[in-house]
Amino acid sequence: MSNFRLLVTRKISPSLVLRAGLNGIEILEKEFIAVEPIVSEEISSRIKKTISSQTKFAFTSRNAVHAVAANMDTPAENLKIYCLEGATAKEVKKLIGNEKIAGTAKNAEGLGEVIVNAGEKKIAFFCGNLRRDELPAILSAAGIEVEEIIVYETVLLPQQIIDDFEAIAFFSPSAVKSFFSVNSLRNHVICLSVGDTTGDAIKKLCKNKTLTSKMPSEESVLELAKEIKNNL
Repeated sequence: MSNFRLLVTRKISPSLVLRAGLNGIEILEKEFIAVEPIVSEEISSRIKKTISSQTKFAFTSRNAVHAVAANMDTPAENLKIYCLEGATAKEVKKLIGNEKIAGTAKNAEGLGEVIVNAGEKKIAFFCGNLRRDELPAILSAAGIEVEEIIVYETVLLPQQIIDDFEAIAFFSPSAVKSFFSVNSLRNHVICLSVGDTTGDAIKKLCKNKTLTSKMPSEESVLELAKEIKNNL
């Protein structure tokens, strides 16, 4: 197939767009959500207090990592971080430090198991306003105290799409909700998901073929698109 068009539901790295083009994949970028960090003295104070108390951290979003790192005046010495693999772990390594990562998992359920098995007693969970329930529910059920700190807000940006494309890539359940609130898909379009949670959200709203990438990252999603194109 000479022209494989992939709609991505957020802006992705320009280098990945270029790489996709070299592999015969035309990227169509449309943003269906906006992420807005919560900037306030209260949130900044809570983050700094949590860092100074050396509480263990949990992240399921790179946006939360970025928000916390922006409020770190000095490196936290004994910080332990549990996070999702892929983009979230990459952001932790870049902004906080690889040596701070105590455990990772592919999804929230797996991350909860890692934290429970590590014997932690208290976790500070930094998240967005539309965070899902899986991680705090697992931790609370295991008797782990969860301090939830909302550090960013996700705003839905629904827009109708008239372009034709062979596949569509989703990177969050919020983007799935935003897209399908005003759009439907033709039967031939394949849905690509960055993770199991996002994949489940897709399956609830459409019956199109849905595939999940091996790793929760933009790179892995585009590799999956490449495999699909090569097999058409």
